[in-house]
Amino acid sequence: MVTLIHVAAGTFVLLVAPAAMLVRKGGAWHRRWGLAFAGAMAFVLATALFMWQSHGHLFLVFLDAVSAYLVVIGYRTIARRRRRARDDAADRFDIAGAAIVTVCAAALVFLGATARTPLMQSLAIVLFALAAIATIFALLDLKAVLDRRQSKLGSLLMHLSAMIGAYISAVTAFVVINAHAVPMGLRWLVPSLLGSGVIAGFSIVYRRRFARRAVASRAILKPAKTSS
Repeated sequence: MVTLIHVAAGTFVLLVAPAAMLVRKGGAWHRRWGLAFAGAMAFVLATALFMWQSHGHLFLVFLDAVSAYLVVIGYRTIARRRRRARDDAADRFDIAGAAIVTVCAAALVFLGATARTPLMQSLAIVLFALAAIATIFALLDLKAVLDRRQSKLGSLLMHLSAMIGAYISAVTAFVVINAHAVPMGLRWLVPSLLGSGVIAGFSIVYRRRFARRAVASRAILKPAKTSS
């Protein structure tokens, strides 16, 4: 039953995430598809906790925590941006999440460095890379929490990067399980490399869009100042 729920939720995640990425950001359908994606990911990650023991792959537990963290900060980044007053309890929650995922990243490094089986030795570089990604996200989110001055563009890019990162984890799981003809290391790395390209693409598009808006705003304000 757990496996069936995991597969069903995972299939839904693979289908619904592109819908959230393709519709207008901030619109009603983006929020609906985004909430559907987050809910399905919750089922995927919760059921995954019951599935690693049969193979003894402890590293999957820490990857599960990292994926969950990406979904959480994807939501929390936008929630922080929208709130009108300081919320110390929410900030402590975010700081605790960053601390926990940093510990998980350290655990991944340790498991990669102390690998004994051929499988784990082949995955060591993957674990190091995923630990680095998790740490970067934790540091960026921690900076945003402590700084309290994250720009609208910064919040948007953090939101997109975290949610796409969570989607990459789902795609990676699908590829690792099903692409038997592909070497194990590539099964883990290729989805991350392709997903990083998508994140970079969104970053370029929105940076240019915000830059054009800034130029247009200055052009509108300049005549008003001159005439005054």
